[in-house]
Amino acid sequence: MQGWWVTLGVAVATAQIVPAWGADRLYACGDDQVREYRISDAGVATEVWRWRAADAANLPEPYRRTLLSKIDDCKPVDGGNSILVTSSAGGVALIDRATGRVSFRATAPMAHSADVLPRGLIAVALSIHRNGDRLELYDRRRSETSLLNLPLPSGHGAVWDAARRRLFVLSHDLVQAYRVSGSPASPRLKEAARWTLPGRRDGHDLSPRPDGRYLVTTDDGVWIFDPVTETFVPLPALNPKLRVKAVSTTGSDRAARIAWVQAEESWWAKGFTIARADGSDPMRVPVEGMHLYKVRWID
Repeated sequence: MQGWWVTLGVAVATAQIVPAWGADRLYACGDDQVREYRISDAGVATEVWRWRAADAANLPEPYRRTLLSKIDDCKPVDGGNSILVTSSAGGVALIDRATGRVSFRATAPMAHSADVLPRGLIAVALSIHRNGDRLELYDRRRSETSLLNLPLPSGHGAVWDAARRRLFVLSHDLVQAYRVSGSPASPRLKEAARWTLPGRRDGHDLSPRPDGRYLVTTDDGVWIFDPVTETFVPLPALNPKLRVKAVSTTGSDRAARIAWVQAEESWWAKGFTIARADGSDPMRVPVEGMHLYKVRWID
């Protein structure tokens, strides 16, 4: 491995022949790793890039050894030029995809999800911990400096909705939308709306769809959430389905597809699944040498 990242060419043959979708890319993460896979139109997943916290030379040792040892989200941001990672071991980092260098970091107990906001802000959702269960805001130009925090019991999701100009967050029982105001040095959050989760609740993942709706995972399945109609509709392919740790969607109309991770060993999985948006033509992609937790399409 050279420097902070390595370009690979590990092809993973899939068990099925799938219709031609065109080549797409996604991130998969777990342990202290983020891996990028390219999915060919022949149904072959090839690992083309890998980043490991342990090899990140510009990270302080506590991040390399511990704080980023359990990465639980790996979100493409900045137009795909950066990756925002969170770790349940207590760290957050913003990684430059081209160089692997970290431009922002923060200690955040049980960090489970994050997103970038306008004006250089970063929102982080913290899960269950004596110093967690909250939503925090940071300025990406000032590492290790929390500017604001609000209660967020079992925080598991943070998504900036640019079209609505709202920050959507996921907790154990709710999806909430916040207005963001103030200055980068002194931001303010004001709740604009809230929706109670369906089923057995216990929110776990929140991800946007291209059509403006959201995918939400709970203890007993995956739901399509529409803030306009204020409804949660079961996603048939993944509801009911237990322990879905992540679900991500890309494309539209006939080209739309989803990827998901369903825990197989306690909280982690040995691979992920790609399918059409309705769950048809599923394709299993094995992942070796990593406790897989999340996948995110790179649009």
